[in-house]
Amino acid sequence: MKKSIVLAVDDMPEVLQCINSILQDDYDVRLAVNAASAQEVLKNTAVDLILLDVEMPGMSGLAFLQKLQKDEAGKNIPVVFITSSKDDKIVKTAIKNGAKGYITKPFTPEVLRESVEFFCL
Repeated sequence: MKKSIVLAVDDMPEVLQCINSILQDDYDVRLAVNAASAQEVLKNTAVDLILLDVEMPGMSGLAFLQKLQKDEAGKNIPVVFITSSKDDKIVKTAIKNGAKGYITKPFTPEVLRESVEFFCL
């Protein structure tokens, strides 16, 4: 059976490695350190879910989501934000702009797995 493809986008390599180690047995995990490298992955790969950091240098997660929503292929990919921000305004903006979920750092493996399973089963 083909594994669902999950794209994790975060500027912190240790967060990406944590996500990969939690999900790699059950999903095909692709990693990107910024929005530009995530866009490159999306050019060549049909992903099933994007795990996206809000605060990144260059293009923020919110700006990336807005750009994704304007793309015919990208607008149907569910996006779940993973961030250390506890700002309700950011959560509301993310949801208003199309995010399907929000996980705060530090997260537990169980919370991450359950969130991914919801979109990838």
